[in-house]
Amino acid sequence: MARNVEIKARVSNVEAIRRKAAAVADKGPVEITQDDTFFRCESGRLKLRAFSSDEGELIFYRRADEQGPKESFYLMSPTSAPDTLRESLSLAYGQTGRVRKHRTLFLAGRTRIHLDQVEGLGSFLELEVVLEDGEAAESGIREAHILIERLGVQSTQLMRGAYVDLLAQGASNPSTQSGPGLGQERPGEIACGEKRMSDSVSYGGCQCGSIRFELSRSALELYVCHCKECRKQAASAFGISVIVPRAAFRLTQGTPKFWSRATDAGHTLECAFCPDCGSRLWHQQRGNAETISVKGGSLDEPVDLRRAVHIWTSRMLPGIIVPEGAAQFPGEPE
Repeated sequence: MARNVEIKARVSNVEAIRRKAAAVADKGPVEITQDDTFFRCESGRLKLRAFSSDEGELIFYRRADEQGPKESFYLMSPTSAPDTLRESLSLAYGQTGRVRKHRTLFLAGRTRIHLDQVEGLGSFLELEVVLEDGEAAESGIREAHILIERLGVQSTQLMRGAYVDLLAQGASNPSTQSGPGLGQERPGEIACGEKRMSDSVSYGGCQCGSIRFELSRSALELYVCHCKECRKQAASAFGISVIVPRAAFRLTQGTPKFWSRATDAGHTLECAFCPDCGSRLWHQQRGNAETISVKGGSLDEPVDLRRAVHIWTSRMLPGIIVPEGAAQFPGEPE
């Protein structure tokens, strides 16, 4: 079987690590969306990794669950039908967990540097030093230690186990989950809707994964809009707008298309969407260089709507209940 030396660490300042990784890397970055499903396996771990509806790989691997660099043995089998294979394996063996993440990949020699944004857990750095046949694991461990040092990662940040283990621990005891969970705030971050900013980084993209972006600041404002235009663009009961400084928005992958329309206030709204899957991603007012309106459903982590401001409630669909105490306006707020 193929072998590598792996090391995983929890990180808080992703952008700082990203800059350091780019400085030591020969290739990258490459942005990848991954959906891993784990199945019962007595002799190691078995997971199906889906990149899209027609691309994936079945991976068997075996490694010690210990902190720091460790040797891993693995076999990989590509598949063009990950959804069907997932269903078959689930029926045959049963699922033990699922991990969804966005991965930024750099290559430094024979080492793969992964910056992972894991849904429900937070941000991580992972190194994989690929070993040659017959090569002692010690040489890969030395390389991993050198690279970890160059990336500025401390020994206290190193972790044991896999993402699926951390998610399982968080599900059984949420108080033990040290990373940001679904709907949770990161340490030092103000939830969407409060008019303060933090140094957190969040990620988003379209449904098919062709378009990816990142936000280096949390929301200035958060709106739930019940107007007819927002219902049309969201194809749902309302639209969610996460208002961020334009300078905090960075497109990291893909090229969107734009459709423009006039607003009731006489402005021109430029609406960005994915040309492949059609997902609406963000809106920007022509001539406004200050802010951008990111569509809430395009973010990787769920948006906490408890503090959202509800606007155009005069056009709200019957049956929708605005949370008690939430700010609301029958039209556009002044």
